[in-house]
Amino acid sequence: MARLATNRNPAMPLSRRRFVVAVASCAAAGWLAGPPQAVAEQARVISWPSRVVPLPADDDDQRPPVVSAVRLHRDGRLLATAGDDHLVRVWSLEGGRLVQKLNGHTDWVRAVDYAPDGRVLATAGNDRRIIFWDAASGAQLETFAEHPAAIAAIRFSHDGKLLAAAGFDGFLRIYDIAARRLVAQPAAPCADMRTLAFSPNDSLLAAGGRCGTLRLLRLPGGELDRDIRAHRQRIRSIAFSSDGAFVASSGDDRLVHVAPLADMAAGFSLPDRPAKVLSLAFYGPQQLAAAGSDNVIRLWDVTARTEIGVLRGHTGSVAALDCQAKVLVSAGYDTTVRVWEVGDQIAEALPAGGGRVGTRPIGGVPR
Repeated sequence: MARLATNRNPAMPLSRRRFVVAVASCAAAGWLAGPPQAVAEQARVISWPSRVVPLPADDDDQRPPVVSAVRLHRDGRLLATAGDDHLVRVWSLEGGRLVQKLNGHTDWVRAVDYAPDGRVLATAGNDRRIIFWDAASGAQLETFAEHPAAIAAIRFSHDGKLLAAAGFDGFLRIYDIAARRLVAQPAAPCADMRTLAFSPNDSLLAAGGRCGTLRLLRLPGGELDRDIRAHRQRIRSIAFSSDGAFVASSGDDRLVHVAPLADMAAGFSLPDRPAKVLSLAFYGPQQLAAAGSDNVIRLWDVTARTEIGVLRGHTGSVAALDCQAKVLVSAGYDTTVRVWEVGDQIAEALPAGGGRVGTRPIGGVPR
């Protein structure tokens, strides 16, 4: 297809080294998580078994990559991860074995998604390109599109007909995959857009970014349905419940906003916690996992608006979540991926040394 390319965005993204230094400085100053003592004392630890996938060091500076995106394959046996080392890795969940290393991007890879039929893996990031890969072989199929600025999010529609993309140029883009063409380019609520999600029936596309507005577009045309002022600061993640009853968003204001699709005006925020909420994933029709800069994954019942408990184990901000059936995957700045077996929501009293991390780490990695 013809490439949709213009001049490079003049605002250059942070280098990996500058980013890591900035994160470390913010953490030391207490800006990322704030004082956690009061909430941590109330939190109860959920004992889901977990396995650890340790990421290998990259070739340049011998440091493992920061993980900014994860996605489970539809068959539940493969996991794609991507981050700041410009590579995409595909893992076998059965043994934590690396099965593919995809080298095609030239900068930070911020987004990955498998097509619903499982045949194509799409990736995108700071090099402004959307690349399609053969999911079975790992072969690069094509550069599907090029954007004028870095890309922060991509998503396939559930029927596999559309691909949506968002980034740093003030527009959302909706592609017809079969026709290999751009079918809609609606304006975004701001120039810094970070996340996208299709509703389960593909009638809506939700998008959010720096301004805190949750924008809902009607599909397939991309017309504005409504704007919801859900957050005071940047939105980092959006998730629809599997039954389409709720859309949740989260971000830098440390809140999780939940809106019933049947009555969007009845939206509410879950009780605030002392951390930026960087990623969301529903693991049940009313059960939501939320993770962020306090290194834990919080489990919520959105109907009761109560915190069920927390999953502990990460030692850095948890930037990415995905869930399929009874598998929840988390990853982030501690350069590890954790694979959790979704189980009964049975909480334990929080021990002085922290919670149980899991029982089956891959490759002998310390829990």
